[in-house]
Amino acid sequence: MTFSLEHAPSEVVENAKLRILDIIGVMIASYDHPTVGASERAQADADGGGRGAHALMSRGETSLAGAAFINGVASAVLEFDDTHIASNIHPTGVIAAASIPVAQALGLSGRQLLEALIVGSEILCRLGLVSPVRMHEVGLHPTSVYGVFGATYSVARLRGLSPRQTVDAVGTAASLSAGSIASFEDGTSTKTLHVGFAAAAAVRSMALAAQGISGPGKVFEGKFGWFKSYIQSEPEFRFSQVASGLGTHWEALSIATKLYPCAYTLMPFISAALKLRADNRIDLDQIAEVRCEIMPRSFHTVCEPVDEKRRPLTPWHGRISLQHTVAEAYVLGRFDKNAYAEASLTDPRINALADKVVHIADPIAAADTSRSRGVVSILFKDGRRLTHTIEDMLGTAKNPAPAAVYIEKFRANVDGVIPASLAGRIIDAVLGLDDVSHLDDLFSPLREAGLRAC
Repeated sequence: MTFSLEHAPSEVVENAKLRILDIIGVMIASYDHPTVGASERAQADADGGGRGAHALMSRGETSLAGAAFINGVASAVLEFDDTHIASNIHPTGVIAAASIPVAQALGLSGRQLLEALIVGSEILCRLGLVSPVRMHEVGLHPTSVYGVFGATYSVARLRGLSPRQTVDAVGTAASLSAGSIASFEDGTSTKTLHVGFAAAAAVRSMALAAQGISGPGKVFEGKFGWFKSYIQSEPEFRFSQVASGLGTHWEALSIATKLYPCAYTLMPFISAALKLRADNRIDLDQIAEVRCEIMPRSFHTVCEPVDEKRRPLTPWHGRISLQHTVAEAYVLGRFDKNAYAEASLTDPRINALADKVVHIADPIAAADTSRSRGVVSILFKDGRRLTHTIEDMLGTAKNPAPAAVYIEKFRANVDGVIPASLAGRIIDAVLGLDDVSHLDDLFSPLREAGLRAC
C-alpha cells in the first residue's frame, strides 16, 4: 500500500505542517549568519555553476544537491531545529532541506511534500530507536549519520522511485553517512555543516538510484550492515522497532520543537532558570552556587570539561554548554535567536555566574530518556535555596506545544528578515499546505526577499 495523507491521523498531518513552518522560520532566521553565506559561496565554487534549483532564501540558481546543502546549513547553524528526544536526531531540518528544493524543481504540490516528509520522518525516528548506544558516545553526530536515510526516503518518494530503486538509494546513502563531532571540543564550524552534508548526500543517492546504480539490500542488518559498522560493539539491535506498530503508532509525534537555540538537552534548564529569575529578585553577588541536575549521559557533551564549558570559544560552542547557557539565560532574562552573541560570551556578569554553575547526576532523568527533565537550584551564601523543576519540556510528546507556540516562534525568527505581511502569508500557506497546488508559489517570494544573488 502506498502511503497517502488519508492513512495518517489528522494530528500527524497537522504536526507535520507545524514542523515545516518551524524549520522554514529557522532557515530564514539564519539567512544572514556568516556560516550560511560562506557555505553558499563555497557551494558555488565547488559546483561550477550548477543550475536547476534554489536554496530557500537565494535568488541565484544552484544544483539540487547544492540547494539541499545550503538549506541544511541554514536549518542547523543556530541549533534551533526540532529533536526526536529518544534518539537525539533532528529530523525535520535534514528532510526539509533536501525535500523542498526537489519538490520545487519537480513542480510538486504541498500535499506531496507533506506525504514525503511524514514518511521520511517516521522512518528516521524509528531507525534511531534500533540501538541503545547514543551516537555521541562513539564520536558521531546522530542527525548527520542517521539523517541521510530519512532524507533519502523522502526525496526518493518525491522523485517517484520504485521500491527497488528506493532500496538502492538507501543502500548508497549508507556510504555517504558521516558526521564527526570533533568540533564539539573547540567550537569550530564543521558540525554546523552536517545537516547540509546529509541533505546533499540524500539528493545524490536518489539521483544515482534513478540512473540504475544499485545499493546493498541489507544495508542496516547485514553482515557488514550500517549498525555494526558504526557502533562497533555488540549491543542488542532492536530492528523490530523499525516496523512495529507502523501506521498505528506514530513516532514522529515524539519530535519536539525547540523553544531555545541550543542543544535540546539544555531546554529545561533554560526554562527553569528563566522561571526562577521571573519569580524572584536576586542579587547575583549573593549566589554561592547554581546546581543543575542532569542525566549523566549528557555530562561529556554539554557539561565537561568544565573549564571549556564555562568559557565557550565561539557562539556555536556556547550552544552545547550547560554552564554558559544557564548563566546567560539567568543574567539576560531572555533566550531567542540572538542568544550566544559574542558580547554574551565575554560578558563579565555571565562569566562570573557560569563559574558557579555545577552539574550533578539526575537518576530520574536517566531512567527515562524519552522525557525532557531538568532541575535548577540556586544556593545562596546565607544558606537559602530556590529550586525549580521542569518535568517535561513544552513541545515534547508528554507536554505538546499548541499551534500558537510554533507560530509565535516563526514570527520571532523571521522578524527583521522578511516583511510581516510575507510572514503572515507563509503561515497561512503552510498551515494549509495540503491545498497548495504548486510549491514554488509558496517559496518564490522568499527568494525575492533574499539579497544574495549566488
